[in-house]
Amino acid sequence: MTDTTLPIVDRRIVGHQGERGSALIAVLLLLMMMTGLAAALALGSQTESFISRNQNSGAQAQAAAEAGLNHAVELAVTYIFEWKANGFGSYQEAVNALLAGPDGATGNPDDDEDNGSLGARAGIDAAEDLPAGVELEVAGSPYVRYEAILMDDDASAPAAYPEDADPYNDLNERVVIRATGYGPDNSKVVLEAIISPTAFGAIVTEGDLTLDGNVEITSDDPNHPDPDPAVHTNGDLSQTGNSADITGTVTASGEWDVEDGDIVGSGSASRVEIPAVSAADYAVWADYILTDDGTMLNASTGAVVCTWSAKTSCNNWDYNSGSNTWSIGGNSATTGTYYVEGHATISGSPGSVKSPVSISIIAEGNIDISGSPKLAPDTPELLFVTDMDLKMLGSLDIVGEDLLVQGQMLVREQVDIGGNVSLSGQLLVQDAESTSNLVTSNSIHGAIDITYSGGLGGSSFTVTGWRDVRDDD
Repeated sequence: MTDTTLPIVDRRIVGHQGERGSALIAVLLLLMMMTGLAAALALGSQTESFISRNQNSGAQAQAAAEAGLNHAVELAVTYIFEWKANGFGSYQEAVNALLAGPDGATGNPDDDEDNGSLGARAGIDAAEDLPAGVELEVAGSPYVRYEAILMDDDASAPAAYPEDADPYNDLNERVVIRATGYGPDNSKVVLEAIISPTAFGAIVTEGDLTLDGNVEITSDDPNHPDPDPAVHTNGDLSQTGNSADITGTVTASGEWDVEDGDIVGSGSASRVEIPAVSAADYAVWADYILTDDGTMLNASTGAVVCTWSAKTSCNNWDYNSGSNTWSIGGNSATTGTYYVEGHATISGSPGSVKSPVSISIIAEGNIDISGSPKLAPDTPELLFVTDMDLKMLGSLDIVGEDLLVQGQMLVREQVDIGGNVSLSGQLLVQDAESTSNLVTSNSIHGAIDITYSGGLGGSSFTVTGWRDVRDDD
């Protein structure tokens, strides 16, 4: 019998010889792919980390540059504004002193290394100064620093504001402040700002303003292109009647409600930064201090000039202790600049059109002018500064016998001007929250004639332009 049983096959040798090891290769390829992917992910993560680190370093340098710029601007603007307290004859002299540096102002050529320094000197305290060439550390950030210098714009002065190529002499009232910020990883940012006097028209208010009656306003500032800004409010503007005569533009950041079709202007205008008004900032201008206890002091020496009594006026001023008000009445007033620790009023008719009384008033309270006084500023370009309200109501309607005022009027709260009033100068109203009931809203009404020819408030510098300077280093 034939045996048909198939032989047992060794299964270890069953299969295709060409496929041996293919699984191992596949695994190796997969491992290589996974390794490459892991490397790519690691590299991407490292790159993102570098990018994030660079961005963070750049942001710290940017913040440092901005801190340096703000620091330098604050010092320079304050120093220029306080030019009289710092011993200069004008704010232009203060600007040139900044350009020369604290020692260079003496004219010594050996002091050139401190050009543009905001270092310690009278008016800039050593604790807050910014010396040239010294990097100041940002508090709490040992690797973040800044430095800043101040310089004239000789190389970049526009044709409309030419310079003279003298780095110590500013002609166009434009000064450049350069701040450099340093961060980790050698990051650096350079910023520049231009500071120059804030240019306003005849009237500028923070809050709503009403014009009513035969208001005549002329603004002719040679530093402005035609038409000049005559009136601006950061609030709403309301004008009634068709008898207004305004030369220049009338604008409002809020609503513009104007009845006179001859008035040029618009609403929704850009907001204008109005400097804060503080009587204390101008105390250095005073010849006399009218205290809140009825005593007049010499501002420079502190000596008592006189003490008011019911029988004797004090330099033609009377004092009411109940209302803390110093007042001038009748036909007499004494020339001078007065700092009043309370309210101030002027009535009666001191002065004349041909010979106005030279008087400037800086008051912590209200300033109330009535009657028919004829006034001109005693302190150049400065007439009234009040921490509260300004009220001016003249009763005469005879041309040439109006209230005559020339200079800048700075009001912290509200203003009311009415009657027959003639002003030559500029009115700035901060419109702060009212603490007095003398005036409740900003209003100019009646037969008012306001003329402004520019140039007032020149010592109030502010940032008027800035740029990010690209540095190839």
